[in-house]
Amino acid sequence: MPELPEVETIRRALQKTLSGQKIRSVNVRFIKLFHGNPDTLKNQTITEIFRRSKVLIIQLSKSVLLIHLKMTGQLIYVPEHGEAIVGGHPDKVYSLNLPHKHSHIIFELDKGTLYFNDLRKFGWVKVYDNLEQAAHEFAKLGPEYTWPEYTLEHIFGKLARRQNITIKQALLEQSLVAGVGNIYADETLFCAKIRPTRKAKDVKPAEIKKIFECIPHVFELSLKHGGTSSRDYLQPDGSLGTYLNFANVYKREGLPCKVCGNPIERIKISGRSSHFCPNCQK
Repeated sequence: MPELPEVETIRRALQKTLSGQKIRSVNVRFIKLFHGNPDTLKNQTITEIFRRSKVLIIQLSKSVLLIHLKMTGQLIYVPEHGEAIVGGHPDKVYSLNLPHKHSHIIFELDKGTLYFNDLRKFGWVKVYDNLEQAAHEFAKLGPEYTWPEYTLEHIFGKLARRQNITIKQALLEQSLVAGVGNIYADETLFCAKIRPTRKAKDVKPAEIKKIFECIPHVFELSLKHGGTSSRDYLQPDGSLGTYLNFANVYKREGLPCKVCGNPIERIKISGRSSHFCPNCQK
């Protein structure tokens, strides 16, 4: 699943290209992925593209589109002239000529075509009249790391109510801070020098403060380098994000820690892989 930096990277690229264009038609080829009436979108103008946590929000002249790529979703914008914009899962099956059997929703625009591809069909597109109507989609989300509401007091309060789960599990709960997934939880805990298996109740106030400081640092570093691709997500220009070159623990099982040289370990916590340095993280 894409995490905040990957979705934000896609948003920035599409915002520059799609804003001001009209939707001429919507072809829904797999109805379960589309929630709403596609006919209502005809001739509506794309005015702005936002992001909330891991969801893209496309503001139209009369409606709002929410897009979640989930595990294997991909967005490709093919303009009438110029290079395509590709964001999302880079599986080789997507290299077929468009549209292909994994192209489930096709938006015909003024100056090109936007394809929603999804190999495993976990993603979705939802239509709402306005953002207020869609508010329930975001009701359980915590603040974005850039919001004034992202405060140390907020983090203390949320962790105080989840003391008996591991700190790794707490970071993955979107009520703490929006957009953190497996990759950036691992990297945040390395930054804070905290082992992912520790119970939230055992994390000291000074360590919680370090987590609070590390989340923005890790997100900004990833955004600077186009996110992470591994086998998961491409940058919007179709290239691989280079953040994994700078990651300290994620996908580095068995490799030497960049700080102390001890091998990075990988364990399972509630069914999710967790990477950490057994020497640096206590």
